Amino acid sequence: MKKGDLKRAQILDAAEKLFFEKGYDRTSVQDILDALGMSKGGFYHYFDSKEAVLRAVSERRAEGRFDKLAAELYGGRRSSIDRLNLLLGMANLFETEDIRFAALMLRLCYVEGDASMRAHHRRILLDRLAPYMADVIGEGVRDGSFHARHPAEVGRLLLLLALDADEEACAMLAQEPENPDVMLHMLELLNAWREAAEDLTGAPFGSIRLFDAGRLVSAWQTGAALLNEGV
Repeated sequence: MKKGDLKRAQILDAAEKLFFEKGYDRTSVQDILDALGMSKGGFYHYFDSKEAVLRAVSERRAEGRFDKLAAELYGGRRSSIDRLNLLLGMANLFETEDIRFAALMLRLCYVEGDASMRAHHRRILLDRLAPYMADVIGEGVRDGSFHARHPAEVGRLLLLLALDADEEACAMLAQEPENPDVMLHMLELLNAWREAAEDLTGAPFGSIRLFDAGRLVSAWQTGAALLNEGV
Protein backbone atom coordinates (compact mmCIF):
# COMPACT_ATOMS: atom_id res chain seq x y z
CA MET A 1 0.00 0.00 0.00
CA LYS A 2 1.32 3.43 -0.96
CA LYS A 3 2.07 5.91 1.82
CA GLY A 4 -0.80 8.18 0.75
CA ASP A 5 -3.23 5.27 0.62
CA LEU A 6 -2.08 4.13 4.06
CA LYS A 7 -2.61 7.57 5.59
CA ARG A 8 -6.05 7.82 4.01
CA ALA A 9 -6.98 4.40 5.40
CA GLN A 10 -5.76 5.44 8.85
CA ILE A 11 -8.04 8.50 8.75
CA LEU A 12 -11.00 6.31 7.79
CA ASP A 13 -10.19 3.77 10.53
CA ALA A 14 -9.92 6.46 13.21
CA ALA A 15 -13.05 8.28 12.06
CA GLU A 16 -15.14 5.14 11.90
CA LYS A 17 -14.09 4.16 15.42
CA LEU A 18 -15.04 7.61 16.71
CA PHE A 19 -18.37 7.58 14.88
CA PHE A 20 -19.24 4.38 16.73
CA GLU A 21 -17.90 5.50 20.10
CA LYS A 22 -19.13 9.11 20.20
CA GLY A 23 -21.75 9.23 17.48
CA TYR A 24 -21.36 10.93 14.12
CA ASP A 25 -22.79 14.28 15.24
CA ARG A 26 -20.58 14.40 18.33
CA THR A 27 -17.42 13.61 16.39
CA SER A 28 -15.55 16.61 15.02
CA VAL A 29 -12.70 16.85 12.55
CA GLN A 30 -10.53 17.89 15.50
CA ASP A 31 -11.42 14.65 17.30
CA ILE A 32 -10.13 12.71 14.29
CA LEU A 33 -6.97 14.82 14.21
CA ASP A 34 -6.37 14.26 17.92
CA ALA A 35 -6.82 10.50 17.57
CA LEU A 36 -4.17 10.40 14.85
CA GLY A 37 -1.86 13.17 16.03
CA MET A 38 -2.37 14.74 12.62
CA SER A 39 -2.37 18.36 11.49
CA LYS A 40 -5.34 20.01 9.80
CA GLY A 41 -3.30 20.34 6.64
CA GLY A 42 -2.64 16.60 6.64
CA PHE A 43 -6.34 15.85 7.01
CA TYR A 44 -7.54 18.30 4.38
CA HIS A 45 -5.03 16.91 1.91
CA TYR A 46 -7.26 13.83 1.76
CA PHE A 47 -10.74 15.02 2.75
CA ASP A 48 -12.51 18.35 2.64
CA SER A 49 -15.00 17.62 5.45
CA LYS A 50 -16.26 15.13 7.99
CA GLU A 51 -19.09 14.32 5.59
CA ALA A 52 -16.54 13.36 2.92
CA VAL A 53 -14.94 10.97 5.41
CA LEU A 54 -18.25 9.26 6.12
CA ARG A 55 -18.94 8.92 2.40
CA ALA A 56 -15.52 7.31 1.97
CA VAL A 57 -16.17 4.97 4.91
CA SER A 58 -19.47 3.97 3.30
CA GLU A 59 -17.76 3.36 -0.05
CA ARG A 60 -15.03 1.26 1.55
CA ARG A 61 -17.53 -0.89 3.37
CA ALA A 62 -19.57 -1.34 0.18
CA GLU A 63 -16.45 -2.37 -1.74
CA GLY A 64 -15.73 -4.99 0.90
CA ARG A 65 -19.21 -6.45 0.41
CA PHE A 66 -18.92 -6.37 -3.38
CA ASP A 67 -15.53 -8.09 -3.29
CA LYS A 68 -17.26 -11.08 -1.69
CA LEU A 69 -20.34 -10.89 -3.87
CA ALA A 70 -18.92 -12.42 -7.04
CA ALA A 71 -17.64 -15.47 -5.18
CA GLU A 72 -21.00 -15.96 -3.47
CA LEU A 73 -22.95 -15.28 -6.63
CA TYR A 74 -21.11 -17.60 -8.98
CA GLY A 75 -19.55 -20.07 -6.57
CA GLY A 76 -21.44 -23.29 -5.99
CA ARG A 77 -24.59 -24.42 -7.73
CA ARG A 78 -27.06 -21.62 -7.07
CA SER A 79 -30.18 -21.35 -9.17
CA SER A 80 -30.98 -18.14 -11.04
CA ILE A 81 -33.70 -17.37 -8.49
CA ASP A 82 -31.29 -17.90 -5.60
CA ARG A 83 -28.77 -15.59 -7.26
CA LEU A 84 -31.43 -12.95 -7.76
CA ASN A 85 -32.47 -13.13 -4.12
CA LEU A 86 -28.83 -12.84 -3.05
CA LEU A 87 -28.45 -9.69 -5.14
CA LEU A 88 -31.68 -8.20 -3.83
CA GLY A 89 -30.48 -8.78 -0.28
CA MET A 90 -27.56 -6.47 -1.03
CA ALA A 91 -30.06 -3.63 -1.44
CA ASN A 92 -31.07 -4.00 2.22
CA LEU A 93 -29.24 -1.55 4.48
CA PHE A 94 -29.09 -4.11 7.30
CA GLU A 95 -27.59 -6.91 5.19
CA THR A 96 -24.15 -6.13 6.56
CA GLU A 97 -21.54 -7.76 8.75
CA ASP A 98 -21.43 -4.77 11.13
CA ILE A 99 -24.85 -3.91 12.45
CA ARG A 100 -23.47 -0.77 14.11
CA PHE A 101 -22.69 0.80 10.76
CA ALA A 102 -26.15 0.03 9.41
CA ALA A 103 -27.71 1.61 12.51
CA LEU A 104 -25.44 4.64 12.14
CA MET A 105 -26.51 5.10 8.51
CA LEU A 106 -30.19 4.61 9.33
CA ARG A 107 -30.02 7.21 12.07
CA LEU A 108 -28.17 9.70 9.88
CA CYS A 109 -30.13 9.15 6.66
CA TYR A 110 -33.63 8.56 8.00
CA VAL A 111 -33.90 9.79 11.59
CA GLU A 112 -31.87 12.96 10.98
CA GLY A 113 -32.87 13.18 7.32
CA ASP A 114 -29.51 13.51 5.55
CA ALA A 115 -30.79 13.25 1.97
CA SER A 116 -27.32 13.72 0.46
CA MET A 117 -25.85 10.71 2.28
CA ARG A 118 -28.93 8.65 1.47
CA ALA A 119 -28.60 9.47 -2.23
CA HIS A 120 -24.87 8.68 -2.13
CA HIS A 121 -25.48 5.26 -0.60
CA ARG A 122 -28.22 4.52 -3.14
CA ARG A 123 -25.99 5.48 -6.08
CA ILE A 124 -23.22 3.14 -4.92
CA LEU A 125 -25.63 0.21 -4.78
CA LEU A 126 -27.32 1.02 -8.08
CA ASP A 127 -24.09 1.44 -10.01
CA ARG A 128 -22.47 -1.71 -8.64
CA LEU A 129 -25.44 -4.06 -8.58
CA ALA A 130 -27.09 -3.21 -11.92
CA PRO A 131 -24.58 -5.16 -14.08
CA TYR A 132 -24.97 -8.23 -11.87
CA MET A 133 -28.74 -7.93 -12.07
CA ALA A 134 -28.66 -7.84 -15.87
CA ASP A 135 -26.43 -10.93 -15.91
CA VAL A 136 -28.60 -12.90 -13.49
CA ILE A 137 -31.89 -11.99 -15.18
CA GLY A 138 -30.38 -12.90 -18.55
CA GLU A 139 -29.22 -16.25 -17.20
CA GLY A 140 -32.67 -16.87 -15.75
CA VAL A 141 -34.30 -16.14 -19.11
CA ARG A 142 -32.00 -18.66 -20.79
CA ASP A 143 -32.70 -21.42 -18.25
CA GLY A 144 -36.46 -20.73 -18.13
CA SER A 145 -36.62 -19.32 -14.59
CA PHE A 146 -37.59 -15.85 -15.80
CA HIS A 147 -39.47 -14.45 -18.76
CA ALA A 148 -38.31 -11.01 -19.86
CA ARG A 149 -37.58 -9.65 -23.32
CA HIS A 150 -35.27 -6.96 -21.96
CA PRO A 151 -33.22 -8.55 -19.15
CA ALA A 152 -30.90 -5.61 -18.47
CA GLU A 153 -33.75 -3.10 -18.26
CA VAL A 154 -35.87 -5.43 -16.13
CA GLY A 155 -32.92 -6.03 -13.82
CA ARG A 156 -32.32 -2.31 -13.32
CA LEU A 157 -36.02 -1.62 -12.77
CA LEU A 158 -36.22 -4.43 -10.24
CA LEU A 159 -33.20 -3.03 -8.41
CA LEU A 160 -34.75 0.45 -8.34
CA LEU A 161 -37.92 -1.01 -6.84
CA ALA A 162 -35.86 -2.92 -4.27
CA LEU A 163 -33.98 0.24 -3.24
CA ASP A 164 -37.26 2.14 -2.99
CA ALA A 165 -38.79 -0.58 -0.81
CA ASP A 166 -35.75 -0.64 1.46
CA GLU A 167 -35.82 3.15 1.82
CA GLU A 168 -39.52 3.11 2.61
CA ALA A 169 -39.06 0.40 5.25
CA CYS A 170 -36.15 2.27 6.83
CA ALA A 171 -38.18 5.48 6.90
CA MET A 172 -41.04 3.67 8.65
CA LEU A 173 -38.66 2.20 11.19
CA ALA A 174 -36.90 5.50 11.83
CA GLN A 175 -40.13 7.39 12.43
CA GLU A 176 -41.87 4.94 14.76
CA PRO A 177 -39.40 2.30 15.98
CA GLU A 178 -41.62 1.20 18.89
CA ASN A 179 -44.90 1.06 16.97
CA PRO A 180 -46.02 -2.58 16.40
CA ASP A 181 -48.00 -1.46 13.36
CA VAL A 182 -44.71 -0.73 11.61
CA MET A 183 -44.15 -4.47 11.19
CA LEU A 184 -47.57 -4.90 9.57
CA HIS A 185 -46.91 -1.99 7.22
CA MET A 186 -43.56 -3.49 6.26
CA LEU A 187 -45.15 -6.85 5.53
CA GLU A 188 -47.74 -5.19 3.31
CA LEU A 189 -44.98 -3.32 1.51
CA LEU A 190 -42.94 -6.49 0.99
CA ASN A 191 -45.93 -8.44 -0.31
CA ALA A 192 -46.72 -5.70 -2.82
CA TRP A 193 -43.06 -5.50 -3.84
CA ARG A 194 -42.84 -9.30 -4.28
CA GLU A 195 -45.92 -9.37 -6.51
CA ALA A 196 -44.47 -6.58 -8.67
CA ALA A 197 -41.08 -8.32 -8.87
CA GLU A 198 -42.62 -11.64 -9.90
CA ASP A 199 -44.81 -9.93 -12.49
CA LEU A 200 -41.76 -8.17 -13.95
CA THR A 201 -39.63 -11.30 -14.19
CA GLY A 202 -42.26 -13.97 -14.72
CA ALA A 203 -40.83 -15.86 -11.73
CA PRO A 204 -42.96 -18.42 -9.85
CA PHE A 205 -45.26 -17.07 -7.16
CA GLY A 206 -43.52 -16.71 -3.80
CA SER A 207 -40.02 -17.34 -5.17
CA ILE A 208 -38.58 -13.81 -4.95
CA ARG A 209 -37.79 -12.13 -1.65
CA LEU A 210 -36.21 -8.86 -0.61
CA PHE A 211 -35.71 -8.96 3.15
CA ASP A 212 -37.35 -10.21 6.30
CA ALA A 213 -39.23 -7.44 8.12
CA GLY A 214 -38.74 -9.02 11.54
CA ARG A 215 -35.02 -9.32 10.98
CA LEU A 216 -34.83 -5.68 9.92
CA VAL A 217 -36.58 -4.49 13.08
CA SER A 218 -34.45 -6.74 15.29
CA ALA A 219 -31.24 -5.62 13.58
CA TRP A 220 -32.14 -1.96 13.99
CA GLN A 221 -32.90 -2.43 17.69
CA THR A 222 -29.62 -4.26 18.24
CA GLY A 223 -27.60 -1.72 16.30
CA ALA A 224 -29.24 1.23 18.01
CA ALA A 225 -28.52 -0.29 21.43
CA LEU A 226 -24.84 -0.78 20.50
CA LEU A 227 -24.53 2.80 19.31
CA ASN A 228 -26.25 4.11 22.43
CA GLU A 229 -23.78 2.20 24.57
CA GLY A 230 -20.96 3.87 22.69
CA VAL A 231 -22.45 7.32 23.16
